[in-house]
Amino acid sequence: MKKGKVSSVVLSVMLVLSLTACAGKVEDVPATAPEATEAADTTANVEESAEEVSEEPVVVQNAYFEENNIKFTDKKEFTVPFAAGTYDPDKLEYKEYKGISVEPSSDATITLGEIKPAKCDKDGYKAYTIDYTIKGDIRVTVDTFDYDENYYYEPQFPHIDMADYYTGNLLTYYPSLERKPDGKNKYDYIDKLSFNNKGYELAYFNLESYGDSVEGDWRIDESAEDSRMQWYDVTVSENHTIEIRMPEDYDGLVLAVNLNGVTKYDTSAFFEYMGSKDRLVFDEDPTGYTYKPGASEFLRFNDLNQ
Repeated sequence: MKKGKVSSVVLSVMLVLSLTACAGKVEDVPATAPEATEAADTTANVEESAEEVSEEPVVVQNAYFEENNIKFTDKKEFTVPFAAGTYDPDKLEYKEYKGISVEPSSDATITLGEIKPAKCDKDGYKAYTIDYTIKGDIRVTVDTFDYDENYYYEPQFPHIDMADYYTGNLLTYYPSLERKPDGKNKYDYIDKLSFNNKGYELAYFNLESYGDSVEGDWRIDESAEDSRMQWYDVTVSENHTIEIRMPEDYDGLVLAVNLNGVTKYDTSAFFEYMGSKDRLVFDEDPTGYTYKPGASEFLRFNDLNQ
């Protein structure tokens, strides 16, 4: 019996000023009018100071993660829900196949791997690679009396996102098994952020991704009245390497894991998520993939990279 083909499409993880003042000029005046002299002198001081101090007062921001009292973890393995479904590999959209149904038969496990220094192509910056893997099980059920022999299915995994500690921005990076740098620009994504009047640039891309699947043996659904309904389990895994470049003195990179995971297979929502920009960590996401306090894990990159 011919089995379907599995493809992995990934769903899929954050700096201050001074003020100046001046003294007024005191002139000789007759001793008979001390009160008038003091009043004139004071007026002159106020006028001179008003002319010289013309800058707007600086409003100092607090870091987003500090304002939201976000705690960090040192865990490197996380269990999260994921979704699975059938799709059209040409149109990259949901497709229903006759006699075929798929669903996760386990949660996914996200495991953070090695963090290593990388060659940096810009003065004043540093670069690193970050490895992680995701693994989960999918059950494929087939009506053997009447089904499409050629069918495609895939997981939709939540992934490790990246965020900026200071502004709270989720970086616009998304992992993809298909996307590679085009050679003209090493980094696919460049975010230019600003905090307390200091700008900084974070550049990153998915250096390497590949998926793997191991199919189990066919089994009979013993709950059915006959043997027409059969199923098999598939273990699917993805391996990712992110490369990120940041200023040498930057310490705000945060890795994020959404513990709510992905609960519904939806290719249209998936691509909308991949295109989302300028979203803060706890902002509502139109696709439903929203980070919630108490259902998220955050890792400070500097703590991991010791």
